[in-house]
Amino acid sequence: MNLRRSPRSLTYDLAWASVRLGVAFLPAILFPSWLTWTVTVLLVLGVVFLIVAAFMYSYVAACPGCGGTVQGLSQKIDCVGHSCGHCKRFVEVERGRLVLTPPDRASDAPSFGVLLRGSPGELPAICCTCGAPSTRTQGFAVAGVSLDIPHCDNHEPSARLRKAAGRVRLEVASLRFAQALGERDGLDIVGNDPYSDAPARVPWLSALGGMALTGLGFVIVRQELPSKELLAGLAASAGAFVLMHFVVGAGFVVRRRLVRN
Repeated sequence: MNLRRSPRSLTYDLAWASVRLGVAFLPAILFPSWLTWTVTVLLVLGVVFLIVAAFMYSYVAACPGCGGTVQGLSQKIDCVGHSCGHCKRFVEVERGRLVLTPPDRASDAPSFGVLLRGSPGELPAICCTCGAPSTRTQGFAVAGVSLDIPHCDNHEPSARLRKAAGRVRLEVASLRFAQALGERDGLDIVGNDPYSDAPARVPWLSALGGMALTGLGFVIVRQELPSKELLAGLAASAGAFVLMHFVVGAGFVVRRRLVRN
């Protein structure tokens, strides 16, 4: 299935980047100083990456398995580990076309994720890197979950254990390993597309916290305090970081509803 650029996706991502730019410049506009301009530059750099990603991952294609639209594709990257949001099958880009990922796929990096529920205990005796029978294990741990990841004599474990969107996720290079674990324990297998870490709900507390910190800056600047401009800038800068967390989270949720669905 041929890739095509999605104007809807690109327009939304560029509008989202514009909102993030506004938040980035907020501290420097309200309380200009070397501190707030430094914070603004750091926040703007993050927005630049978002703009680049908006153009790079603005392609879509029909899933070769079910015909549903797959978002977040790139013509320059193979997109190994992307999954169809409709049939949940893994897909990848091959010479500008979207194809189903073969069941024995072993990627160059951890691309296939399994959402864990606590500790799954002993893992399938399959190399997490290539899918061959395993001969040894190596320990990984994060967020209170410890695993002995199996691998073979020919490969080091290509795996990553991390917490994303409130869930602990084990990511491996071997699709065969991920599917074996998911089917055995009834766990969800997820892809690694650019929006796979999207939160399930809008982080409203971040919005309130960001506005409260920014308001604190105005309170400080009205007081008879030494270095009150610096303190006000510090409060506004902290508020901008917290507000950015809100904008990012809300943007993901709205994107899922307006663009992906």
